[in-house]
Amino acid sequence: MVLEDIARTVVVKMQQIPQLSLLPVAELEKIPLGRLRRDATRLHAVCRYQKGVRKSEISGPNDVRCVDLHPAALTVDWQRYAEFLLYHEYLHALGFAGHDRTFRDLEALWPDEEARTMGKSFGNHLRTRAAKWLWTCPQCSKEYARNRRGRGRYRCRECSIALVDVKAEAVKPKA
Repeated sequence: MVLEDIARTVVVKMQQIPQLSLLPVAELEKIPLGRLRRDATRLHAVCRYQKGVRKSEISGPNDVRCVDLHPAALTVDWQRYAEFLLYHEYLHALGFAGHDRTFRDLEALWPDEEARTMGKSFGNHLRTRAAKWLWTCPQCSKEYARNRRGRGRYRCRECSIALVDVKAEAVKPKA
């Protein structure tokens, strides 16, 4: 999916939200877009500000250097979540720097409710994709993606049974 197409879709949807009508939403299209590193596992998107601009002093889109999204979010499977991520970062670009109550109220205005809840599963997708080890429960088969071996020291959150280390390459499908 092309990032610029997603951005246009997001701006159009934002212009239809009455609570954002007094904000410079149209200026968001001028913000350069980019991609995070493919191996990032914790960061899904980021709004990067111009040098010298403090987060608490953001006045609008002119203070934003770029907005970067994780490349894995730009696939067909995660497109809806990518739109929500861009909406989230665009709210920051409009001057809502923190994640306070006002920001969360504006974030909740995004029309695709399911997309707003996809963050946890996307994070799990990134961690599983990057995992070197899967700690597997021999009783319930629950898997925990990890980068280090557990060596039998860790227990399943569900069953309290010692987890077994399985090399992730052994279970990942060949692409």
